[in-house]
Amino acid sequence: MEAREFIAVNEVFIKTDRIQGNMVILKESEDSAEYFMMFVGDAEITAIAKEKGLVEPKRPLTHDLYLGILRKAGVVFDHIEIFSMQENTYYAKVYVRLQGEELIFDSRPSDAVALALHEKIPILVNRKLLRRELSQEEIQEYEMIVKTVKF
Repeated sequence: MEAREFIAVNEVFIKTDRIQGNMVILKESEDSAEYFMMFVGDAEITAIAKEKGLVEPKRPLTHDLYLGILRKAGVVFDHIEIFSMQENTYYAKVYVRLQGEELIFDSRPSDAVALALHEKIPILVNRKLLRRELSQEEIQEYEMIVKTVKF
């Protein structure tokens, strides 16, 4: 895939809500109007929150163990890509180098994001997966439409 098909994520936000669930929001910049959002489980949000310095688990998390083993084995992490959605499931790849060879691994996006934050490597998201934030005018327009529709 060409590089311009992807944005480089510089902002990772997490939000937990009892009704909506755990959300991870990725943006190119804080004021960017486009974003990528995924819902994740409790373990995944904890791993990402740990990597953002928001929680401090008493014991290493699963990905900490695996990353330590892989680093000792000589794996160098390069970047991650969240590249596709199929049947309401997002897909990601982790790019690494081992003994001079590039290797690509399938990953859940939430695991890839936690890994990227831990290793401080680029997070790339396919532009086709981005959503656009609505302007205040658009929100007001939609509210007016909803008010006038009879159910």
